Amino acid sequence: MQRPPPLIVTRRLRGRYALAAAVLLALWVASLIALFDTVDWQHIAAAIFATVTALPLGLITLRGATSGGEIAMQRARVALFAAGALLMLIVAAEVVRRVIFVAGNHAG
Repeated sequence: MQRPPPLIVTRRLRGRYALAAAVLLALWVASLIALFDTVDWQHIAAAIFATVTALPLGLITLRGATSGGEIAMQRARVALFAAGALLMLIVAAEVVRRVIFVAGNHAG
């Protein structure tokens, strides 16, 4: 099996990964702040979902950005793709939810 070419790690790429990690970790913190503000089942579910997804992906990306090693950067890239896929899934679910509730409110 052929090895892929080595990843060229630049400061700009590491900076982008660090920014993406900061955004993921900020989303996790925002879910916890919302949970402590008002405790209900929606905020609990959001905090659990963010802890299971955004926290590990953010930490993996942050580790890749800080270390700059080839393997860590590859893991960070995979984590960012996973975070992007989750974001698209969440946006699609929100669009469907709004379409259903708006259609339900205007039906009668």
